[in-house]
Amino acid sequence: MTEGLLVIADISGYTSFVAGTEHEHSREILAELIEQIAKTFGGKLSIDQVEGDALACTTERTDVAVADWLRETFRVFHRRLRDIRAATTCPCRACATVQELGLKFVVHRGSYSRHEVAGRPQLHGADVNLVHRLLKNSVPLHEYLLVTETALAAWPDSVRSTLVLSPQRDGVGEVGAAYLDLRPLRADVWNEPRPAVRPEDAKLRGVTRFPGTPEQVWRHLTEAKLRQLWMGVPRVDFMPGARGSLVGAEYHCIHGENQKTVFRILACDAPRELTVQMDFPFVGTVWRTDRVAPEGVATTRVDTAITWHARGIAAPLADFMASRMLRKYGAIYDRRVSEMLSA
Repeated sequence: MTEGLLVIADISGYTSFVAGTEHEHSREILAELIEQIAKTFGGKLSIDQVEGDALACTTERTDVAVADWLRETFRVFHRRLRDIRAATTCPCRACATVQELGLKFVVHRGSYSRHEVAGRPQLHGADVNLVHRLLKNSVPLHEYLLVTETALAAWPDSVRSTLVLSPQRDGVGEVGAAYLDLRPLRADVWNEPRPAVRPEDAKLRGVTRFPGTPEQVWRHLTEAKLRQLWMGVPRVDFMPGARGSLVGAEYHCIHGENQKTVFRILACDAPRELTVQMDFPFVGTVWRTDRVAPEGVATTRVDTAITWHARGIAAPLADFMASRMLRKYGAIYDRRVSEMLSA
């Protein structure tokens, strides 16, 4: 038997969502959401079972960092819901009401073992049964983090004081527990402003004119194979965004062994505007918005606005390094794109 935390992530409202919507799209949306949760858990929680609209996970970590992981997963989940809603023009009820879905977590500390049934891994033990039964609880909310007393014992008082005590009745007696209301996190995500770097807020601005139409330029900016060519890297892996769109999509640019830069599309309005987020060593998180517009018959103008949030080093030095690096590589990439469009 292994001792650790048992965690269930359960998509709230999915049963009624499926019952009242088109089967094909609701199935695709569920698969996308489960995949997003699993991706966020990667390297932190072991995903032991996929149970329809829920994931049963384990970790030998018992400290409060697990709660931080779950809150971040909750934010990622709602960003993907928001992106799905923004990315689709499908009028079906599944696509139109996706924002009604939610996410809840149940966390319990106990013992468990693993075995296989029909070739699939399964968790086993009394504590495994308990955490599943706690999905049926008396928490008066749609989205929450429910934590049993045994799990809370390893968490600091500063965190425990933010939870609401809520003992639960189980088939064998009362289970000490408390919950955290996750609705404020949901509101924060859905109220986030449309991600774009305004020219007046940019730390670095530029204008580039390319030969070709806006559609041709947009294709060079967004197609993974073309990005690989003008970036001059061995490989670019493309991860589709919400409902197969560019919203939330990622380009994993492989520079060499254990060298990867991830570019994530935060917003797009094809073929007019594209906002990308990336992380660079010594600089931190960088945001870039390209605004594409025709200029004449066979020329396209791209106005670029870039900003960044430095971490780990003094701001003046970070600004100098970021500006120098972004100007250098920006000039190289713009020249290559122009040459490709002229060929």
